[in-house]
Amino acid sequence: MDLRKMYQERSDDKETEFIPAQQVVQKKTTDQYDTQELSAAEIRQRAQQEHAPQPRQNPSYYPQNGYNNGQPGPVQGQPYPQSGYTGAPQKPAQGYPQSGYPTGQQRPMQGQPYPQSGYTGAPQRPAQGYPQSGYPTGQQRPVQGQPYPQNYGQNPYRPQAAPVGGYRPQPQTQPPQEQRPVQQKKRSGKRPFWATVLRMILTLIIAAFLLYSAVALIGIFQTNVMTTGHRSRTADAYSSGSVDNILVIGTDSRDIETDTGRSDSMILVSLNSKTNTIYTTSFLRDVYVYISDEYGYGKLNAAYSYGGPELLMDTIEANYRIRIDDYVLITFGACAAMIDAVGGVEVTLSDAEAQALNEILISEVNELMGDGRNDDLLPSGGTYTLSGKQALSYSRIRYVGNADFERTSRQRDVLSLVMAKASKNPAALGSIMMNALPEISTNLSVPELYWYSLKAPVLLLGYDTAQQQIPADGTFYGDTIGGESVLSVDFNENYFLLLDTVFAETE
Repeated sequence: MDLRKMYQERSDDKETEFIPAQQVVQKKTTDQYDTQELSAAEIRQRAQQEHAPQPRQNPSYYPQNGYNNGQPGPVQGQPYPQSGYTGAPQKPAQGYPQSGYPTGQQRPMQGQPYPQSGYTGAPQRPAQGYPQSGYPTGQQRPVQGQPYPQNYGQNPYRPQAAPVGGYRPQPQTQPPQEQRPVQQKKRSGKRPFWATVLRMILTLIIAAFLLYSAVALIGIFQTNVMTTGHRSRTADAYSSGSVDNILVIGTDSRDIETDTGRSDSMILVSLNSKTNTIYTTSFLRDVYVYISDEYGYGKLNAAYSYGGPELLMDTIEANYRIRIDDYVLITFGACAAMIDAVGGVEVTLSDAEAQALNEILISEVNELMGDGRNDDLLPSGGTYTLSGKQALSYSRIRYVGNADFERTSRQRDVLSLVMAKASKNPAALGSIMMNALPEISTNLSVPELYWYSLKAPVLLLGYDTAQQQIPADGTFYGDTIGGESVLSVDFNENYFLLLDTVFAETE
C-alpha cells in the first residue's frame, strides 16, 4: 500500500479510529464496532441516540415503579385514582414540581387555589421573580405587585430569583403619639414703657459722651503740648500713687511760646483719690529759697524767670520735698477765657478792691484784651458777677490788704468758683476746652489730657475741695536779704503740713 496515500486519507474530518466496545456503549458486544471504521462525529451521535429515553408505546406502559393494578396514568387535569396509586406520578409538565400528587386530588391549574386538605407536596414552581418559599395550602399564588403571605415556608427546590429590590416585609407602623402643642410666649408688638425710657436715657448718655469727647479733643489738639525739659530731681521728695500733683503757673506773658514772663501765681492742684479731695495749695512768691547751684538763692518766683516751669518745679521739690511731675501754664488770656466759659464768677468787693481792679484794667488788661482803656470799670465796691478780664484783674490785686497773702487767697477763690460753676453746668466744660486750652501750655501728653477731660465731671461732682497757703501762718517771718524784702520759712514744718493735707491717708 502506498503510505503517502494512507496518511492523506487520515484527515481531521474522517479520522479512522478503532474504539473498544466498552468505551462506546456499555452492555454491547465488541462484534458490533470493533471492525468498523467510524469518524469521531458519527461515534458521538450514535452514543447519544442509544442513551436517549425511549418514547412510551401506549398509555399502559409505565416504569417498573409505576402504577399498581395495571391502571393507566392520569391525564393532565383529571383526578388521580382513589386507591392503588403508590408509585411516582407521570412526569409533570414543564414548570410543575417533581414530587407526587396525593391520590384522589386533581392537579391544580395555574393561578387557582390549592386544595385545603390532602395536598402535601410542594406547590407549583413560581414564575420568575417570586420568592423562594413555597405557597401554603389553600392559598392562591399572589399576583405580581401584591404583598406576599407572611407564612411562606422554605423552598426545598432550586432557588429562584428574588424580586427586584429584594423582598421586604411590610413595616409595622405604630400609631403616632399625640404631641402636645408647644406653647409659645405671646410677644407684644409694643415695648414696655420702662424699656423705652431706659433706651432713651442710654441714647442721650452716649450722644452726650460722644459730643463731649469731640469737643474735648478739638481743644486738646490746639493745646501747646511741650516736651519736659531738663530736670534736677530731689531724691527724697515724697510722692504717692494716690495723689496727682499738677502745678498751675499763672504768667503775665503775652506769648507763652516766645516770652517767659513772670510767675504771677503758683498753685499746686492735688487730686487725692484716698480722701476724694481736690486740694489747691498756693505758694507765696516772696519766699526766700535755694534755686540751684547756678543761680544760688532768691525769691521763689524768680526760678520761673531763670529756667521756666522745669526749674520752678525743681525748686519747690528741693525746698518743700514733695514730688511734682506735671505743670499747666496759663496766660492772662486763658484765665479770662475760663471765667467767661462758666458765665463769670460772683464776688463781693470793697471799695478799695474795686478801685484797685479798675487800675489794673486801665494799665494793662484792657490793652492786652484789645479793648478800650476805660472799658468795664466798676463804679464802686459791692457784689458783682465779674467777667473774665474783671475777675483776672481782681485776682492780681496785691497792695490791698495783707499784700501777697490776700492776693493768693483771691486767686484760689476765683479758681474754686470756676470749678464750682463748671460742676453745675457740664456744658461749660466744653466751652473751657474750646476757648481756654488753645491759650495753655503743658507737658501733659494728649492721652493724659483726654483722660483728665473724661475725669473732670467726676472730679468736680464727686470730690470735695479744700485750699491752703504755703508757708502756713506761724511758719515764716519777714526779712530783708540783699536789700530785698523776703519771707524766711521753716520748710520742715511746712513739709509735715503738706503730708497731713495733700497726702492725707496715703502713708
